[in-house]
Amino acid sequence: MKSQSLIVLCLAITPVAGFLHLINKVNPSVSKYAEAQKEALLKIHLDIGGVDVGTSKVTGHRLGVDGLMVELHGHEALYKHPNLPGANGPNPQLSSGAKSLDVIRNGKYVDMMGSQKVALNNGVWEIIWRHECPAGALICAFDAPEEIKRNDASFPKGRVYITFPVWTSESLQDLRERKAKAEEKAIEASDRQRDEVRMMNETNNPIMKALHFRNACKACEDLDYSGHRAYQAMPLDRDMIVLEGDLHLCSLGTVWTKRDGFFGGDHVLLGTANAAAGKREELMEKKIVSERELEAVAFDGFRP
Repeated sequence: MKSQSLIVLCLAITPVAGFLHLINKVNPSVSKYAEAQKEALLKIHLDIGGVDVGTSKVTGHRLGVDGLMVELHGHEALYKHPNLPGANGPNPQLSSGAKSLDVIRNGKYVDMMGSQKVALNNGVWEIIWRHECPAGALICAFDAPEEIKRNDASFPKGRVYITFPVWTSESLQDLRERKAKAEEKAIEASDRQRDEVRMMNETNNPIMKALHFRNACKACEDLDYSGHRAYQAMPLDRDMIVLEGDLHLCSLGTVWTKRDGFFGGDHVLLGTANAAAGKREELMEKKIVSERELEAVAFDGFRP
């Protein structure tokens, strides 16, 4: 009887598992993209502070960590490192695998005692990219050996992640064109809605008032269906860093950590990351301007 129940359960689960496998197929070029990053240098500024989930802004006191410089490598990370959300997560097939990362220079912050170093150890990185999705994510992971606090801004001890959206030239251009068309439709619908509401208020004819009300509702519906809201969270118009392998990395990313929990733990947003690329000598002197507003970064539903 038990064996029969087990067979029935397996038959019930198998189609679902097969369906999920079809959905969660990897971009076939993800390994190529990762392996192309040979000695890619990034200078990263971290802006740590409380994040208001409702407004998506960094609020309260801030902890600025400046001068962090990392070098990405295209070969596998054959050393102990923090778990990655892709390679060590529920869908490892979407990941390029853990790649080696060197911290060329530690970041620093300033407190009452002067300039203090921020150590980040066991660095590693990966690219996550689902098949037929226009964008992926480049994720760096580190072990922070100690907590750093300044007022109510805190950089926690333990695993720390930095995520940047990435596109190819083709997918970025396609999204920008689709965003422009959606915004054009949204502007037309918004103008039409405003005109219909104005005419509805100006007329005393009850039939015309009802007609303008109907037209205003239709314009509101067209505004909703224009698709412009779906593109607002995509940082398509920000500065892009061109990487090897025809990749474009958004200069604005997010800093986050993961709290351990019985059901996998929670993602905790810590602040923003601003990146620059170039030659080592140039990056040593380059200043990065931090962005105080943390806009939602949408690329494929990966968090945060």
